[in-house]
Amino acid sequence: MPATIKDVARLAKVSISTVSRVTNGAENVSPAVKKRVLKAVKALNYTPNVIARSLESRNSRNIEKAFANQSFLVLLNGIMQVLSEYDYTVVLTSDTDKTKEMEHCMRLVRSGAVQGVIVHGSFVNDPLIARLVEEDVPFVLSGYPPDFPDADTTPFNLVSIDAKESAREAVKYLLAQGHRNIGLVHAPLIRSVERCKYDGYVEAVTEAGLRVNHTIICEVGYELSDTVAAVKNMLRLRRRPTAIFCTDDQYAIGALHAAAEMKIRVPEDLSVMGHNNHSVGEISTPPLTTVDVSRAQMGRRVAQLLIDMLQDPSRKPQHLYLPTSLVVRQSVAAPNP
Repeated sequence: MPATIKDVARLAKVSISTVSRVTNGAENVSPAVKKRVLKAVKALNYTPNVIARSLESRNSRNIEKAFANQSFLVLLNGIMQVLSEYDYTVVLTSDTDKTKEMEHCMRLVRSGAVQGVIVHGSFVNDPLIARLVEEDVPFVLSGYPPDFPDADTTPFNLVSIDAKESAREAVKYLLAQGHRNIGLVHAPLIRSVERCKYDGYVEAVTEAGLRVNHTIICEVGYELSDTVAAVKNMLRLRRRPTAIFCTDDQYAIGALHAAAEMKIRVPEDLSVMGHNNHSVGEISTPPLTTVDVSRAQMGRRVAQLLIDMLQDPSRKPQHLYLPTSLVVRQSVAAPNP
């Protein structure tokens, strides 16, 4: 079996990222370490794969972008704005099978084809993050960390929002309008950020002295039709919700569609609130009240944090939290008496 970049790192007693920097001709490596790595490369007869060689021949550098969902375009634009300044390009990868995604990402890392990884979103028991930590790969998480009770204890870099608090504040806004029967539409709770938003909803409801009604809480997939069907079922209940909080604007748009098809007026008969402030919310009917999470800024901060880490591998992990803000439009009003 051909030697891998991990074998070289083990023999040279350095990190995978250091081997990658040496094999890609980076200058921020001491002569002694470079000599040790090249000696290990020669001893193991290690050769980066064809992808890595072709990338090197174009004198390009690459950061992998591993996606945990498809809601990333604005964030990606922010990432690319920064990376282009440092002459890095972006390799995108995504797979609904998290194990396959992890294996593909690690093949790119071990081959030397990428020098760092940006992970957008995370899952409970996330195999990719666990492997990146285990193999000391330079990476930054854009999102809430999985499996850590306190995000500040994570042994890696992250840029996030306080997803739990942002959801709590959104529901508190609905409560302040007079709503007491508030539904929730969320993505699968295996996603760390969705678990945080769910917890924020529950906390806001219980703080108001209300009982959490699981008949008006529904988990949906990523197709608009899934949300429309789920919300219709919710609105057919004898005691239907007077407001619905959706953990993403795409779900809120689905809720608006469901209400329109059932001839339920928004916001007169039903209030709908989203999260993430997608541009479609500005032109929906009615315009969507939502939570802004500054995705472009998050993308820029994520990219700069990874660049800083590549330039100075000794940096301690940074945990950056960006503010959120309520965007009040026309989809929320006081409930009918």
